[in-house]
Amino acid sequence: MSIRISSFSGEIPRLLGRLLPNNHAQLAQNTKLENGGLVPIRRGRYVQRLEEPARTIYQFNDRWLSWPLRVDAQPAPIAANRLYYTGDGAPKIMVGTDVYDLALPAPTGALTIAIEGSETPDPDLEATILYTYTWVTEFDEESEPAPASNELLWSAGLNVSVSGFALPPINRRFNRMRIYRSQTSALGATAFYFIKEMPVQTAPWVDVVDDNTIQEQLPSLEYNVPPEDLTGLVSMPNGMMAGFVGKRLYFCEPWRPHAWPEKYILTTDFEIVGLGVFGSALAVMTTGQPYIVAGTAPDSMTMERLEVNLPCVSAQGIVDLGYTIAYPSPDGLVVVSTSGANLMTRELLSRDDWQRLNPFSFVAGSFAGRYLCSYGFTDSSGIEQRGILIVDLTGAQPFLIRAGDDADGMFTDPKTGALYLLRGGQDIYEWDALAMPFGEQVWRSKKFVLPAPTNYGCILIEGEDTATPEQRETARIRTEAAKARNRELIDTDATGGAINAMPIGRVTFAGSLLTPIEEGQPSFSATVYADGKAVATVYKLNEPVRLPSGFLAGMWEVEIRGNQMVTAISVVGSPSELQQ
Repeated sequence: MSIRISSFSGEIPRLLGRLLPNNHAQLAQNTKLENGGLVPIRRGRYVQRLEEPARTIYQFNDRWLSWPLRVDAQPAPIAANRLYYTGDGAPKIMVGTDVYDLALPAPTGALTIAIEGSETPDPDLEATILYTYTWVTEFDEESEPAPASNELLWSAGLNVSVSGFALPPINRRFNRMRIYRSQTSALGATAFYFIKEMPVQTAPWVDVVDDNTIQEQLPSLEYNVPPEDLTGLVSMPNGMMAGFVGKRLYFCEPWRPHAWPEKYILTTDFEIVGLGVFGSALAVMTTGQPYIVAGTAPDSMTMERLEVNLPCVSAQGIVDLGYTIAYPSPDGLVVVSTSGANLMTRELLSRDDWQRLNPFSFVAGSFAGRYLCSYGFTDSSGIEQRGILIVDLTGAQPFLIRAGDDADGMFTDPKTGALYLLRGGQDIYEWDALAMPFGEQVWRSKKFVLPAPTNYGCILIEGEDTATPEQRETARIRTEAAKARNRELIDTDATGGAINAMPIGRVTFAGSLLTPIEEGQPSFSATVYADGKAVATVYKLNEPVRLPSGFLAGMWEVEIRGNQMVTAISVVGSPSELQQ
């Protein structure tokens, strides 16, 4: 019975090593597993160091923003140079590099109106009118209206003197005001209508009524400012945004992110932890059951509670995977979609194994359609353990990959799909960057348990060099730069390599200031285990290698290490069997 692996997959920790499918792994670390072969993940590309430690990063107009706490940021649905975010105090709007509170102050004093001059209204034609006004910013944001003015009896042909205007605050870039006059319909309904826009001022103004005919109805009558503790901001189709406070779910006026009418509020049964958008629906993750909220306008949103007890335990663990939203629960990774909420890691990890990863600590992102989460926990010896878990849900059989990395924050660029990690609170790296060299991957096969002990006599590992042109060019540039730096140090006798030439700790013992040259040599090894003991290590690709004889074993495993692509493994009794 030979062993043949020609399509590689990841871990299913819930199963015993001997029960795994033939192409799955007991250990899959730092390997991509995207094309059926074993290809290592590239090293991270250093991008930038932040001035201050942070937990949230966001790239806005090619500039990195950061905050020391969890912040939810969304680009504006109406302008390319605006960013809206919550979590850093009151909700904010960023325009270019300027930051303002999102809430718009409104005039608090009512206008005073009177008939201009000494004329009086015609008793047969008189009607009662009122006035109000709003402030408008440079960004076309309109405030709520001022309280209605005093009532005034008026008839056609009379002009109205309007006074009591106030100047708006200077820190929100108000530059004009809009004046509204009331009109009552034949059915007795009274509404305000736009009549005039002018620069902000305090001077009285005369409404020449014949020149200022009514136009559109006052749009901001039922606008409300966003709550100061609004958080969890997400963007939805049709110009909507959503956020939450406690159990209350808020929606903004379509295409008006500064207005959050309270009439749109929906209330859940549990405290909301975070939000996610898939299609035209909103996933609402809570401390209890999740919800799906759907609709095309904020006044028609319907809320459905999903009858599964799968609370969300980490807001930073919520990730948009396209038409699904993934989040960590105490029992495993949950995916919310149009079909409901499903525990996707039920067949991958037991609840105990999942709990050992401390899902409460998850910081997550997405890359190539996969869920990546950084986790941290303290083991039984009191040692802090950190790592990254990659969950692939794209195929018929989900699997896991582990990576020797960690992150305090993640950001997936929606334009390029690139994933950025925040390491050590200050350093930003691009994950698996195209031009970076491959790291070392480790992949250990299942335990192949034979019906009777045997001795395999030959192994063939098939593979190829998978370095990209971008990697080769980057390596060449870095090598030439290192050689140039080293030549300058050598020519000036400033290598610091002589005894006592450098302070203790500046260079390693017997070292120097010279930069090591990265040769970029391929590395590869395959270790064969028989009944749990290493019996041979192979360093050659695409060449049959004989295995030691003189023993029998009933359980065989193969472990691959290195930075080369492996496409197949064959373990057979003799070289002649490879031809078959």
